[in-house]
Amino acid sequence: MGASKTSARSALFDPARHQPLTTTAWNADAAWQAVRRIAAAAEAEFDAADAGWKTHPLDDAQQPGAQHHLYFGAAGVIWALRHLQHQQAIELQTDFSAAIEQLPRRTRDALAHEQHGSASYLLGESGALLLQWRATHQAATADALFDVVRGNLRNPAREALWGSPGTLVAAIHMAEASGEARWAELLQQGMQVLLDEMLIDPDTGTWIWEQDLYGAKRRLLGAGHGFVGNVYPAFRAAHLLDPALVAVLQHRALETLQATALHDGDCLNWHPMVDAERVAPGHLPLVHDCHGAPGVVCRLANAPRSADWDALLRGAGELVWRAGPLSTKGASLCHGTPGSALACLKLWRRFDDPIWLARGRALAMHSIELVEQHRALHGAGRHSLWTGDLGVACLLWNCITEDDQFPTLDIF
Repeated sequence: MGASKTSARSALFDPARHQPLTTTAWNADAAWQAVRRIAAAAEAEFDAADAGWKTHPLDDAQQPGAQHHLYFGAAGVIWALRHLQHQQAIELQTDFSAAIEQLPRRTRDALAHEQHGSASYLLGESGALLLQWRATHQAATADALFDVVRGNLRNPAREALWGSPGTLVAAIHMAEASGEARWAELLQQGMQVLLDEMLIDPDTGTWIWEQDLYGAKRRLLGAGHGFVGNVYPAFRAAHLLDPALVAVLQHRALETLQATALHDGDCLNWHPMVDAERVAPGHLPLVHDCHGAPGVVCRLANAPRSADWDALLRGAGELVWRAGPLSTKGASLCHGTPGSALACLKLWRRFDDPIWLARGRALAMHSIELVEQHRALHGAGRHSLWTGDLGVACLLWNCITEDDQFPTLDIF
């Protein structure tokens, strides 16, 4: 079941960033054992005094102290451990209540001088507040989260990491969990703001957003920082939004992705930016969740069934599989093999074709090996949800239970 590569298709990705697929066959018991190993290591290496875990060198070698956000910080690890316990995959021995209480303040303080603010869903206080509310159901926490999300509606970053498309994901989860109308209304307001901020791209003639990000103006396409991440809430929460608004965003999403797709046979991929001339010379498209085909699939796999959408998503999935496992950044949902595996699970759910489940499981087995290799290399686990071991654990559990939910996006 090895992922094949061809010189033609390699024009859509950089072979130097990939490696051959493991020959280890899918084994549910081995996958479950890996889930338990990852969880046990996280519990054993938790630092209660710092309310988190030492930052892994692959995440931030300059700041070894604990981070506290969802992305590669304590909030994400605790969310994953609680999720796996709820799913009866593991039995936790650690009470994280005291840490959960500290996380919103710690994330807010860490971003006191951040140019894009502290609201961020993955790196800031909205994700930490959502975790705190899910643990306590305190009204004051819900009110604080509402104010943070509302205050971020016009963040000029206009992307999922810092901007409102990310914090609106918190509103989606609160709307579904609480049933309070104010959350759906806030979500509708936020998506209308985003729709109003769209512009016609001069290069492609299709709709796009311009990001004011880290002091530069960009027109990005990916799920992490660009177009796909911005339209994701309209796909994820179509049941909560005005159908007319959803229809417009879904139509524009298809047009823009068709216009910007790079084709080679049955494979599709995308440059990080609409204006490909701004991509550094010699840089081939990425195959990451944050930029590239995996993110397109993981965010938009529940798009309306149509020949156009089916062709686009299948083409993206074929590229993910043909490119194979990633070798440069470890076992990461955001920019590694687990994100590619989840894309395959998404396509299995959409098309009910067992080949995609088999492919996702094969990539998941490869992810186990990456976890073990990096633990041996660094002498510790990479205790992170979006960039490390806990994301792999959630992926493996999805493969065991035949599920396709992306941690903290599809579920919380």
